Amino acid sequence: MDLFRIGEISKMLNVPVETIRFFEQKGLVMPVKNEMTGYRYYSVWDANQILEYKKYRQIGFSSNEAIAMIKDIDCNGLIDQLESKRKEAVYQAHFYQAKALKLKNFQSILDNAKHLVEEYYIMNRPENYSLYMRSHGADGLRTSTAKETEGAFDELTNYYPFVEHAYRIRKEWCMVPARENEAQWGFTVKKRWADRLNINILPKMEHQKATTAVFTVIRLGQKQYFSLQLLEGVFLFMKKHGYELNGDILGVHVATVREEQESVRYVEVWAPVKGLEPVQARFPDKEEKKEALKELFC
Repeated sequence: MDLFRIGEISKMLNVPVETIRFFEQKGLVMPVKNEMTGYRYYSVWDANQILEYKKYRQIGFSSNEAIAMIKDIDCNGLIDQLESKRKEAVYQAHFYQAKALKLKNFQSILDNAKHLVEEYYIMNRPENYSLYMRSHGADGLRTSTAKETEGAFDELTNYYPFVEHAYRIRKEWCMVPARENEAQWGFTVKKRWADRLNINILPKMEHQKATTAVFTVIRLGQKQYFSLQLLEGVFLFMKKHGYELNGDILGVHVATVREEQESVRYVEVWAPVKGLEPVQARFPDKEEKKEALKELFC
């Protein structure tokens, strides 16, 4: 039988010498020791064991799992283990397909955002789940810790880029001059992404139902707070067309980009409204553009 020294088997399989010694400690390979020289010699069967180990590692099993599957598992046990990895692979394929769609959507939104500043549309704001962790106002900045969210912070940030940074101005604050600069900051995820990815909806996440809203995009300086003062155009549009605010105002951060030697932020704005006349009758010239925007922002 052909035998190989540890350096030879290392080069043959592109496996570090230290790893081969680890395999020996675990009983995955069993070299023959020459008592006169002290050298250990490995057979082609040892090489096959190492290659099978590499196969299971590539499938996604841990080092200990791979060794146990080669040494100790029966056929039914191996089938069960492979089934668990098959399910993981199906989910990963699903996840990366969704990610590709989301990134394409992100590109299209960026391409359109700057052209939508001070453009106003009546659209259906999508259903979402949100978590708010910071607020600013007359009494300064108030924050929550990740621990205080009872797992919601970690759950949402694990799902970037499907989860967006968000701002909220409560409807009741709009009627109180002392609170005109107050807003909250946090995270939001559209229900369609949460459902598709099986995101765990935790108690600290607020469910915000779909609603008719004025939609636009605003442009902020890098450190400029989201506030009512920046939404003057939204309220003028509402007043002109006979709409009333009908819920909390949601801002969704699109991106921070560099323009003319400064960093600026583009933010989607959704202001829930109610009105008297049918939307289509009031804005017939915007319906075609609105349908295109729904594909991007809803």
